[in-house]
Amino acid sequence: MRIKISSGLTHLMVVGGILMSLGLIAVSATLNFRMAYRMADSELDGLIFGSGAALADGLKAMLAFFAWSAWRKGEWLAVTAGAVLFVVCSSYSLTAGIGYAAQLRAHSEAVRVSSAQARSAVMAEITRLEARQEQLGVQRSKQEISADIQTVYARVLGKTTVGKYSQNCTTGGNWSRHSCAEEAALQLELTRAEEAEKIGQRLTEMRAELSLLGASGAEGRSDPQLVALSNISKSAGWTTDQDSVRLSLLILVGSLFELGSSLGLYVATVPWRKSGPGEVGSSREIGAVEEFALERLEPRQGEGLSISALFGDYLRWAAGSGAAALAEADFRDRFRELATDCGLPTRRNRSQLFFPNVGLIETGTAATDRVAA
Repeated sequence: MRIKISSGLTHLMVVGGILMSLGLIAVSATLNFRMAYRMADSELDGLIFGSGAALADGLKAMLAFFAWSAWRKGEWLAVTAGAVLFVVCSSYSLTAGIGYAAQLRAHSEAVRVSSAQARSAVMAEITRLEARQEQLGVQRSKQEISADIQTVYARVLGKTTVGKYSQNCTTGGNWSRHSCAEEAALQLELTRAEEAEKIGQRLTEMRAELSLLGASGAEGRSDPQLVALSNISKSAGWTTDQDSVRLSLLILVGSLFELGSSLGLYVATVPWRKSGPGEVGSSREIGAVEEFALERLEPRQGEGLSISALFGDYLRWAAGSGAAALAEADFRDRFRELATDCGLPTRRNRSQLFFPNVGLIETGTAATDRVAA
């Protein structure tokens, strides 16, 4: 069963394929330019090297068309030269794509490692602070403790106060020993309260920093994709290390850009290309002639058809069925070969090939141009 697609949809698909292929060509040319530009020592050298690499990438996308045209014309030297140019340009473009992908992957791995280290450091600091906060326990406020200390200093001691007598408990004295011991305990409590307050502030800062990190570094791996693919390969029984998997990924990404930019345009325009009238016949074209004979010819005793009548109806049949029509000389050769294989007699009539006892199937509109036997 033959599935036919409307010409409008075909043209739309071809245009879409061309646009996407041109986009891939632009991406590949940009990669070539950037990689070549970075290798130069000066600005001018970078522009020269980068422009040459980008132009070579654009030429590479056209080489498939040139090679196809040379093949049709039988210019084998041009075909060989095109193949060599295609391999050289594609190889350089592939290395540029792999190099660019390697740089991006290395940068992303470094960012993930840095994020994981930052997250780990923040989490470790939070854990330490929370442990110290738990060790200190609940503390009174500094204002409350300071007020108690001032109360001790203001305590009456004879005709003076503890604060004046001991100079705020900086000098010893038997009369102020008990009060200063109480003041020392309060000072220690004040120190713990100040530490607890600083720990609380530091915890708030660390938790805010952890919130800013978001999910960055949460996976704890430099390249989750690489780890996942390595685990899959191990599960499948393939003994591959992460370096081999990384290399395979780089080649895959490079090939994605390279194949898309080099062959995408050629493949996308296939529906718009038809066999030329002078092109050497292929097995598909022979089949088209055979299909024409099966659909349009029938045995008729006493009648016959000339090769010109057959070719005229063949052109109308090809236009109606969407098949690629052969030139008249090629059609004559193909039909004569088909007639010989089928045992259909052939003779000359007025300097034309004539096939007796055969006629065109009536369609109501086709011109049969019958010739009496």
